[in-house]
Amino acid sequence: MKISPGNSFRHPSNILGKRQRKAVVIAVIEVGCEPNSLALSDRDSTVWVCNALDSTLSVIDTTAHQVVAVIRLPIQPLAMVIDRSGRRGYVTGLGKPLLMVIDIAARRVIGRIISGEGHALAINAEGTRVYVNANSPAKCRICVIDTASASMIDSIETGSFTSAAVLAAHGRLFYCDYIHHALKVLDTDTGEITTALSLPAPLEEIAIVAAQDVGYLPYRTSDGIVAKIDLTSYDVLDLLPAPALPHGLIINPHGDLACCCSASERRLTIIDTATWQVVSRFQAGEYPQGPAFSADGSRLYVCDASGDTVWVVALD
Repeated sequence: MKISPGNSFRHPSNILGKRQRKAVVIAVIEVGCEPNSLALSDRDSTVWVCNALDSTLSVIDTTAHQVVAVIRLPIQPLAMVIDRSGRRGYVTGLGKPLLMVIDIAARRVIGRIISGEGHALAINAEGTRVYVNANSPAKCRICVIDTASASMIDSIETGSFTSAAVLAAHGRLFYCDYIHHALKVLDTDTGEITTALSLPAPLEEIAIVAAQDVGYLPYRTSDGIVAKIDLTSYDVLDLLPAPALPHGLIINPHGDLACCCSASERRLTIIDTATWQVVSRFQAGEYPQGPAFSADGSRLYVCDASGDTVWVVALD
């Protein structure tokens, strides 16, 4: 593993970029209790919001900026994915070991699959496999779901306190091992798990830029550090500054902007990925989390877990 931090340990507040992007709040939409994550459906221009506390999904029309449907679930939803066709959605969460199957057009539950109480999901490009990171004190595992048969076809033990589930090229599923400060990779063809790299601090998530085959791993510490890694060699390319206690790090579809929440500052930071300079910083409610860019990158949707709202933000 190679580490070449350069000037990376400067905090973002000290490296404000020259080309600032103004954040314009378009709407603040009331949803269910404790929204934590969301999924975008481009097919019908909707945003699906997981509301953990009242066990619902709120469906937002992105044109009207209003909730057009509420779907009640037998679980407390924590993550949702929608297949590329835009026809099916899958939701995991706490309370029962179920993966809920959603008909996106009809906006209703059409099935439930026995799996695990999941915290994170990934779906392959073909929509044939869903991977559930079921992290519990009793049994931590990746549940592999065959969508055609609507059944769990494999259960792969991952160790204690794992998080995230992000698919990359060559059938690799990345997840984080919080206790051992490690990035793990599951070969989805063979079921083999290897340690991609170990870092000096705990980590809970990874954001990937597929076109560049690089990943960004925020340290879950008050130091405010993101490790940029090469997903081919698993070398650390740089250690980059971030807000304290970073979480919800995402990269826009063009790969040129990153968005990061901060549990310490409780605001969002937008960063130019080429220069790693801050281009915008703004409030989005009391406790922003689970941000997502629209497919064209023109909008940012953010859950406010404390305010029970979703903020819609445009960057000029």
